[in-house]
Amino acid sequence: METVALAPAQPPEEVRAQRSALMRWLLHDIFYIAMLALALAGVALRLPVIYWVILIPVFGAITVGEGWRHFTNRTERLGLVYRVALNWCALLLAIYLLSNDGVTGVMNVNATSLAMMTLLALGTFVAGVQARVWQICVVGSVLFLAVPGLGWLDQSPLLFTAAFAVILGLGGLAWWVSDSSGGATTKQPISQPPAGGG
Repeated sequence: METVALAPAQPPEEVRAQRSALMRWLLHDIFYIAMLALALAGVALRLPVIYWVILIPVFGAITVGEGWRHFTNRTERLGLVYRVALNWCALLLAIYLLSNDGVTGVMNVNATSLAMMTLLALGTFVAGVQARVWQICVVGSVLFLAVPGLGWLDQSPLLFTAAFAVILGLGGLAWWVSDSSGGATTKQPISQPPAGGG
């Protein structure tokens, strides 16, 4: 009886390379992902105004930190800090005006959260332009696009639940297909038995 050796699914070096590529991407873009996640969490959880006030210096620090390398001398870097600081201070003033007692009586909690996110999207996009960081501009653009979507989904919790279930199902299907196709390659024999019997 002849034994057939099975080929490994993927060499450990390839798996490590895939994981390290994913880790490099996450580490490179972690600040942009965090900006997006923090803003969306604020709207989804309908967090109070103090959350948005705390979020503004965080976004400002990320903007300055990421834009710093795009400016070469001290004068340009100080200009960046001043421009970004003025941008975020103007945003703080707008948030203060929205949270004023006269305005909060007119707007409900959902409208206030969406207005805060709209202001944050505008401030993020403008700060990205000022800092010459296209990724921050993309975060601002995604936040802009998320505002009407979140407003629409907020009116329809059943639709939101269905969309979440579809996304979860598609993700599970993609995982299952990739797992089953990876398992099929593990059963390929390295050497074929002779054709003449034996």
